[in-house]
Amino acid sequence: MRTTLIGRLLAALVACAAGPALGETVLRLSEPAGPGGPEAAALAVFRDEVAARSAGRLRIEVRLQDELGGLAAPVDGLAAGPIDLYTGPLATFRHLAPAELAPLSLPWLLQDEAQLRRFLAGPVFQRAERRLREHGIRLVSTAFTGLHAPVRVIVATRRLTAADDLSGLRVRVAADDLAQRSWRAVGAAPMALPWSETYLALRRRAAEAAELPLGELRAARFAAVAPFVATAGLAPRLWPMVIGERRWAALPAADRAVLVAAADAAGRIYSRVAEDAARHELAAMTSRATSGPVRLDTTVLRRRLDPLWHDLVTRGALAPEMMEIMAAQAP
Repeated sequence: MRTTLIGRLLAALVACAAGPALGETVLRLSEPAGPGGPEAAALAVFRDEVAARSAGRLRIEVRLQDELGGLAAPVDGLAAGPIDLYTGPLATFRHLAPAELAPLSLPWLLQDEAQLRRFLAGPVFQRAERRLREHGIRLVSTAFTGLHAPVRVIVATRRLTAADDLSGLRVRVAADDLAQRSWRAVGAAPMALPWSETYLALRRRAAEAAELPLGELRAARFAAVAPFVATAGLAPRLWPMVIGERRWAALPAADRAVLVAAADAAGRIYSRVAEDAARHELAAMTSRATSGPVRLDTTVLRRRLDPLWHDLVTRGALAPEMMEIMAAQAP
């Protein structure tokens, strides 16, 4: 009997150790990217910053590759509770604010970091924030420290020297209607494929090209199957952090402040790591070719895309204020 009692006590102690400590709040964060990238590095900083700033009151559980969300949409996970925080692209939530978040899915619409910041600070994105809030999703911080504008790279199975070489090119794109329409407008033949299937599609020549930001080439390992590289302007992007509105409302003001400060610190790490990776890849590309990578003329591409953008505005699929933001940007 004594042995049984001791066993029960030990089991109880193990159960207590496995769960959150008394007074500790655990927040579960989901990120679609895998280990080894700027997202993972930034989230390690976020986790440690939250623990330090809250004196152990808050604990962040980081799950990469959407481990928490599974096949469910992040908006459902944030509403139902499996996910407390999410750091995937805002385009994930485009169905909640279609016209306002459309710019994040249209390549070459936003040309650089300054233009992206102008968009984020303007009325279009403010409307998007309100609509996200109506669906129970809140941006943790609007300082937008996790922002950078890497070079847009196109890797291909055949040489690209000019914009006309995109004609008929079977380029892998995400399952995003705006991205597909954009590539079609510049003359390419977009193929909707999961990123995980891109390498095999290039190797089998089912796809002829893929687009990705500079800084992710080495991790993608496309050199063996798509050895030709061209650049096509910049691909400004934001790495945001959102939280479920109900979870946010339940936190005291001090804990909210901790999350905001830690999110800003994580964003700075993300930008720095991503920019360092891009810089190293550019140096490696330049060292292999005396003239550097081929540059496609984005003026030509934007001219081909202009009718699509105006059509989207006419149909209400793109906020009309975006045309003013674009007009303020020098070509």
